[in-house]
Amino acid sequence: MNPTKIHLYVNRENLGFEDCDDVDPTQTIDLTDADLKEGADPILLKYVKFQRVTSITIFIEDNSGGDITALGGLKLFGRTVATTNMNEFKKQSQ
Repeated sequence: MNPTKIHLYVNRENLGFEDCDDVDPTQTIDLTDADLKEGADPILLKYVKFQRVTSITIFIEDNSGGDITALGGLKLFGRTVATTNMNEFKKQSQ
């Protein structure tokens, strides 16, 4: 089954399944069928929450109704701090 709810945790290297209920995720993503289609637009993360990242823990909390979740692919895009031009960013609401 396809994932429908994903929690992302930044710089939480020793996070286990039992810890996910006790720790607030850095960002939660609710996926739609359109998000999962090939060629779909990228899902943008909140830039402010993803600075100085050394690790990302991904927890798939829910899927579309099955016991097993299948993730066909995952692409992460980012920049190193040295190549980031802070003048390119504009304030956004949460």
